Amino acid sequence: LIEVKNCHKSSVPSDWVMVSSTKAVSRFHSPFIIENYRLLNQLREQLVLDCSAEWLHFLDHFSEHYHPVSKAICHLATVDCLFSLAQVAKQGDYCRPTVQDNRREIIIKNGRHPVIDVLLGEQDQYVPNTTSLSGDGERVMIITGPNMGGKSSYIKQVALITVMAQIGSFVPAEEATIGVVDGIFTR
Repeated sequence: LIEVKNCHKSSVPSDWVMVSSTKAVSRFHSPFIIENYRLLNQLREQLVLDCSAEWLHFLDHFSEHYHPVSKAICHLATVDCLFSLAQVAKQGDYCRPTVQDNRREIIIKNGRHPVIDVLLGEQDQYVPNTTSLSGDGERVMIITGPNMGGKSSYIKQVALITVMAQIGSFVPAEEATIGVVDGIFTR
């Protein structure tokens, strides 16, 4: 836009197009701008059409190689998961849990919530918790306390440590012995 004070409006060439005005100024497009703006819009439309056509062309050719690419992606995902588990195992404050398929128990000594532990970092504000549940002994725990007292964090901590142990990961605890678990239920 070319802005001209209204007192000089009469000196604007007649082929310029007024776009907007206020009490003090008027704004114009020159013929050069009008032509190039029209060309720009045509090019934008052509770009959308070309992109759409190339995307369809890509999909047609990609379908020929879908299965090898899909297989490669699955292998890469597996390697990524194993690499992530290896990084977790290298952390000094994680332990290798014992998973026993013939015992019904969850025993976690000084367990920590894996996410909160990372978020707090070196601050050491998260208090480790011990859990001892067994099919032959204490099977249920009633968790009570004030609002924002850490009840949900503790329950999620036990669930996360259990899932991590089931998939073969090291866990954030001093020691952990966990039986095979077929479900975790939350409300």
